[in-house]
Amino acid sequence: MKCKNAILFLLFLPVPVFVCGQQPRLDSLKLEVDKSKSERVSKLVEVAKNYVDSVLYNDYVVSCLEEALDSAIRVENDSLQVEVYNYLGLAEFNVGAYEKGTNYFYKALNLLDHNPNLKQKAKVYNNLGMVFDELEDFSRALEFYKESFRLDSLAANAEGLLASYINLGICYQNLKQYQKAWEFNNKAYQLAETSGDSLSQVNVLNNMGTLAYDEKDYDESLDYYKEALDLYEKSRDQGGIAMAKNNIGLVYLDQKKYRRSLKNFKEALQIAQEIDLYDFSGDIYSNLSFYYEEQEDYKNALKYYDLYNEVYDSLIGGKQTEMIRKLEAQYRLEKKQREILELQQENMQQKELLNSSKNIQGYLYLIIGLVILFLAILFYLLREEKILARKLQEKTEELKKSNTSKDRFFSIIAHDLKNPFNALVSYTSLLRSEFDSFTKEELSQIITDLSDATEQGFALLENLLFWTRSQTNRIKVYKTFFNLKSVVDNVVSLATPNLVAKSQRVELDIDDSLQVFADKDMIATVVRNLIFNSIKFSYPDSVIRVNAKKIGENIQVSVIDQGIGIDAEKQHKFFNYEENTSSPGTAGETGSGLGLVICREFIEKNDGMVWLESEPGKGATFRFSIPHVEAEK
Repeated sequence: MKCKNAILFLLFLPVPVFVCGQQPRLDSLKLEVDKSKSERVSKLVEVAKNYVDSVLYNDYVVSCLEEALDSAIRVENDSLQVEVYNYLGLAEFNVGAYEKGTNYFYKALNLLDHNPNLKQKAKVYNNLGMVFDELEDFSRALEFYKESFRLDSLAANAEGLLASYINLGICYQNLKQYQKAWEFNNKAYQLAETSGDSLSQVNVLNNMGTLAYDEKDYDESLDYYKEALDLYEKSRDQGGIAMAKNNIGLVYLDQKKYRRSLKNFKEALQIAQEIDLYDFSGDIYSNLSFYYEEQEDYKNALKYYDLYNEVYDSLIGGKQTEMIRKLEAQYRLEKKQREILELQQENMQQKELLNSSKNIQGYLYLIIGLVILFLAILFYLLREEKILARKLQEKTEELKKSNTSKDRFFSIIAHDLKNPFNALVSYTSLLRSEFDSFTKEELSQIITDLSDATEQGFALLENLLFWTRSQTNRIKVYKTFFNLKSVVDNVVSLATPNLVAKSQRVELDIDDSLQVFADKDMIATVVRNLIFNSIKFSYPDSVIRVNAKKIGENIQVSVIDQGIGIDAEKQHKFFNYEENTSSPGTAGETGSGLGLVICREFIEKNDGMVWLESEPGKGATFRFSIPHVEAEK
């Protein structure tokens, strides 16, 4: 088979650039890890990240990752565990241990089911697709690539989307669905060009060349390969130059332009040998063997065929040994099954002889069998009873935990409701008894305080009613098309008194024509809670930015403040009523934290997701995304 080369996007696998013969020594890597004890875990992960693709350092990389994993488990850092499992899977994948690699990837997915992270989950699905690509199960690989693409779309992860476009293009090409392959290659090229990713851009050009070659459009294939070669030469990528020249030689061979074909094969082989691309040299030997066969130079054809076999045998020797073991094990199993079958037949003959001569023993065996069956049924019923009792106990504990969480939550709500009502009771009582003793300015201040307390109590009560209706499934979703900017403008108008009080302002970056298909009231409630939350935790004289744009198949809305920020350990609690705790704003404002819980439930009812990005002292960014639906004209 003639060897052409497409470039699979190994997402989330940083590849260090080595000059041939100048890879760092293992002792220097160990020194790099040991020189900073306080940051040892991050150093271990960094070394693994940079050298995970190097077979030479595979054992050391795995030992670094195992130490990092122990530390991550000890401190219960799920995010770090997911990252380490992902790199362990890649390390095993790179040495052909696909079963071990897949096991690590699924361990990462199990953790992500409990603590979702879109970007990390997309990474793992992409890498599982790579495993099945390698096993040539392209249909299964396609399923994983599609799920990776969906998650990266929700997270608006441009790097992940680019990788998905590239891998989906190659996968559809392997499945002979060329129209789909062209569609995703074109998307990949446009995204790489827009993001200024020149390396991915030239790799996509190479892949387009292989796709045109598969469709036997040799002129178009040659154009793509030459364009890729020009870019590889400008970036001085020797490996890319060798690959492009090999592919160009292959096209010339099919076009019967033998002199040009041989020139490109020879130049590609020289570069591959200079930078020690051993397995790629095997591809070129194969193509040279085809070239000399067409020239009827059978001596050289045999020579390069032998060289190709030498490389091929060295690369797949491990797989051949593994296959031999499997065949041997299968043979032993079949032999054992034959022996068991012969013993069963012999046993049947003995039983028939025994039954014909000793009917009494037959009855005894029957009775013993019935007793054993009865005991087995009794044991099964007792076991099922224990399982049901254990499940009942687990459900009881869950119910107790849920009730405890709700009791704590309602105690917080009750406490927060007391504050505005205490102010109302105190001020109204004071006005009733001593109204004439107050000056006009004092009365104005009291009325302002009463207004604030009333608004605070009403907002808390409104959120509580929304949450209660949501918990009892009494809120129905009514989706319509509406203008998003007009909804945000209304919320900003409502927030004007609060903004003026803290000398803050809101800046909008929303297209006037942006139409959204969702429940308008729910989205308005979410935007209102997020903007008022940003006002509460932002400093005076600061700016709050509200952005909205279409990203992939979704519309993403962001509320960005310049406030106090949020510690990473507390971020996951903000959208969960069981763990949520309120804290005072920059001007002493109080709240229950219920608004963010409602935001999550309303966005999920509209088939979207909401998340938080923040660092202490650097403000916070609350984002939510909902599916984009085109309005019918």
